[in-house]
Amino acid sequence: LPNFLSGLREICDQYRSILIFDEVITGFRVALGGAQALYQVMPDLTTLGKIIGGGMPVGAFGGKRAIMEHLAPLGPVYQAGTLSGNPVAMAAGLETLKQIEKPNFYASLEHLTRQLCEGLLERAKAANIPFTYNQVGSMFGLFFNDASPIIHYEQVMNSNTQLFNQFFHGMLEQGIYLAPSAFESGFVSAAHQIEEIQVTLQAAEKTFKKMKQ
Repeated sequence: LPNFLSGLREICDQYRSILIFDEVITGFRVALGGAQALYQVMPDLTTLGKIIGGGMPVGAFGGKRAIMEHLAPLGPVYQAGTLSGNPVAMAAGLETLKQIEKPNFYASLEHLTRQLCEGLLERAKAANIPFTYNQVGSMFGLFFNDASPIIHYEQVMNSNTQLFNQFFHGMLEQGIYLAPSAFESGFVSAAHQIEEIQVTLQAAEKTFKKMKQ
């Protein structure tokens, strides 16, 4: 991924094109500065979602001065939003920033996420279920697949979605609600602690044992 992103930067520079990073999902989840800070690739524009409002309905985009000066009232490009500057969202967003700026916040979050993913892998192997995962920061993807690591589209599409459906419903029956799509990212938050991880792994162990290939 770092080579891919840096390659995009080089191509955009070569053809004098704008590089835009969509950090709606990665923003604040992989690092305080998002994926661009983690992989040290600077885009020209960045989009962010409701994470900047502590989960409240708000979004933002920003970038280099030369581009942003084209926006009203400085420039001719008009932009507006119904919830721009909403005081509740801004207050929630500022409080979120205070929390994620604390020392070792991201190290702790990544450690918990790694414990969850490694625990799932260990239990799947014990049940002879083809399984692997991808993980960056607090983000993870689960794949019922023997390939590892998952880096190509074809590998993703070769994942066993029937096994995922069994896993999803088995976990749901035990009170663990995962994303209902086999191809959707999962996230660990600061609200999750080791107790929640252990409960999840216990539920996964029971579910894996019941699954049929």
